[in-house]
Amino acid sequence: MKILLTGNPNVGKTTLFNALTGAHNRTGNYHGVTVGVSSRPSSKRLGLGEICDLPGLYSLDGLSMEERLAGEYINRQEGEVLAVQVADATFLKRSLKLTKSLLARGIPVVLALTMGRKFRARGGKLDCGRLSEKLGIKCVEVDALRKKSVREFSEYLKTFFPALSGYKAACLRSPVGERTFDADAFVAQPSFSECYSPAPFEANRLTKLSLNGFFALPAFFLLAGLVFFITFGAHMPGVWLKNTFETLIGRLAEFAGGEIDSPIVRSLVCDGLIGGAGSVLSFIPQIALMYLFLDFLEESGFMSALAFMTDGLFSKIGLSGRAAFSVLLGYGCTAAAITSTRALEEKSIQKRAVSCLYFVPCSAKLPVYLTLLSSVFENTFLGAVLLYVLGTGMGLAVAAFLKKDESIFLMEIADICMPDVFFVAKKLLFQIKQFIIKISTTVLVFTLIVWFLSSFSFSGVCSAEESFLAHICSVFKYAFYPMGITDWRAAFAAVSGIIAKENIAGMLSVLFPEGISFSFPSACAYLTFVALIPPCISAVTACARELGRKTAWGYAGMQMLFAFLCAYLVYFFLAGGAGVGMAVLLAIGAYVLGRKLYKQTRRKKNTAEKGPRAAKRLKTSGRT
Repeated sequence: MKILLTGNPNVGKTTLFNALTGAHNRTGNYHGVTVGVSSRPSSKRLGLGEICDLPGLYSLDGLSMEERLAGEYINRQEGEVLAVQVADATFLKRSLKLTKSLLARGIPVVLALTMGRKFRARGGKLDCGRLSEKLGIKCVEVDALRKKSVREFSEYLKTFFPALSGYKAACLRSPVGERTFDADAFVAQPSFSECYSPAPFEANRLTKLSLNGFFALPAFFLLAGLVFFITFGAHMPGVWLKNTFETLIGRLAEFAGGEIDSPIVRSLVCDGLIGGAGSVLSFIPQIALMYLFLDFLEESGFMSALAFMTDGLFSKIGLSGRAAFSVLLGYGCTAAAITSTRALEEKSIQKRAVSCLYFVPCSAKLPVYLTLLSSVFENTFLGAVLLYVLGTGMGLAVAAFLKKDESIFLMEIADICMPDVFFVAKKLLFQIKQFIIKISTTVLVFTLIVWFLSSFSFSGVCSAEESFLAHICSVFKYAFYPMGITDWRAAFAAVSGIIAKENIAGMLSVLFPEGISFSFPSACAYLTFVALIPPCISAVTACARELGRKTAWGYAGMQMLFAFLCAYLVYFFLAGGAGVGMAVLLAIGAYVLGRKLYKQTRRKKNTAEKGPRAAKRLKTSGRT
């Protein structure tokens, strides 16, 4: 039997799904976290069979794309299906409308009420036993963050397996299953208040402050700046922890080099394994701080308030406030952010959002930025901030360029609360674990392949300049000549980022054991190119699932050309062409401004002439 976890957005469906199956799907206290159908067998200990987590919806005919996806999935179900409708106890009346739609579809429903402790703390009254009698469907309270409650809930669901058909018939005979069911009138009955009595809901102080434009946005940018400073600032915890990790990895390389006698094996272990993958692992503390910041925003509910506050800005570039979710997720993983764009209202808005996310710097670019900045510049904090601003600003500019119509913003504001510390810590540890697994697999394998190709030729062991890799990749360097970079190793490292951005930092460590030595103009051009290149293969694949292969690879190809062009211009300006470049920009600006003024003047003149001429035509034709 299949169990469908459905319900309104932001009620705890995915948290319950993770507790029942042992999965680690992304959760958050805001609308649009779950945008696809996740299907997984329950844990063997619970033995519930297949469980499906659906996107949040208010009806089977939703407005947004993820609502329509969930509605279509439910309508396709055949056979023995049990719908576990997860509902916030505070907003039971609103949830009953979806219950009626599910019963009309012929699917038996079990109402799982969450937020029970918070509901009672506000003065609400809830009796699930008597509530089941009134509604005619089974109601049970569950807390997905408590193992005992999840175990009791799973045992409760097992009771429906032997006699599901009888329960289905009982659901159809319930008051909720009637065609004339009116949720407002039903909940307003005096007898109903005996088992369910909600307290007057009022947003807390944090929620009210988060919706205050004079407080929310400055507080957010101040907090983001503080996180950046702690992560990248000199003598701050992020830099200190990174240096500590680098010292430990360096000592490990020294120890391995002293213990290994064979030069080839020593090079493999020290330069390939430790130098490549180990150099990327040294950035774990800084990546963990960035993830902690994002997790705190997600679990506190501030994301929905941020979307509300930024809707005015995003609407001007053809997006809605919901795009703020995807942009912030993009700082973690671009692929996940692109998938989250299903929560947007229309396909055209989703296309603009994806084009923006292609430029937003993900966490995988962080090791690359710091590797290059620390080798060329003294102030890594300022450089990292500028690179993040460059990527984000360029993405927003592209979305504004593609704007064709206005967006509609409609969403539910979540209540701001302090997140569960244990849950946030568990989520952070899982993210770090996934990062380490990625480094231990994709980056490590790629690093070993590159080490082999850069250490051998047909004649055996050789220098990097005579290796297989040098002959294979020598063609790449010509594309980097306009950046002032003539070394094929730097060219290959940048191109390897197409597969995974972490590869760039690993390749720079493997191919430049003596250290990176770029000139200032070349370093700035190279950083610009790395900041603007298309996302990794997984992100492009995610875009292909959403918008099609042609659109995904078309975006990637255009962005690659744009990255090269911007890098060439940066080198041209910094290498002595600033005067000529400024003159060209001023000429282009003067031309654009003059053309715009000319069109406005021409339009006013045509409007002034149109009135008398139209009146004359009407008079001569006899019309009044």
